[in-house]
Amino acid sequence: MSTIGDRNFGIKIEIVWFDQDVVEYRFSCSNGPFSGSAEIYLSHDDLSKMAASLEGFPSCPSDVRNLELGTFNPKHADGGVRLRCYCKDSVGHAVMEVKLRGDACQALGEPESVALLFPIEAAAIDSFPKQVRSIDTEQIGATAILAMTN
Repeated sequence: MSTIGDRNFGIKIEIVWFDQDVVEYRFSCSNGPFSGSAEIYLSHDDLSKMAASLEGFPSCPSDVRNLELGTFNPKHADGGVRLRCYCKDSVGHAVMEVKLRGDACQALGEPESVALLFPIEAAAIDSFPKQVRSIDTEQIGATAILAMTN
């Protein structure tokens, strides 16, 4: 993640807990003025699938990638994360929209939710799937980071 002082900017994904069926991840994100985190239960291969869907972004200035992990349904336990990657201009400057929903959140915009936007570089997106694939899903504290552009 990009750092200013002791603050990190971008997305950090950390393993909190696991068993044979699921992994509990903490998704933390910050763009400086806004930050938040949500804990989400996923299968052991969900994060790799998410990272694979980001590979090659942006392929052109009109490339858009939408991803969702966890749940945004308040009737279900657990949180969720939505990522929307797109280019803000015709020369391919990429940005990422992140929406997080905590377990107690009833709807986006309510307590325990956050929505933020930050610039990202293609090189950071390229390294992210490699980091995700190297995570040992049976190692509490293992992390992957998608850094925000300074």
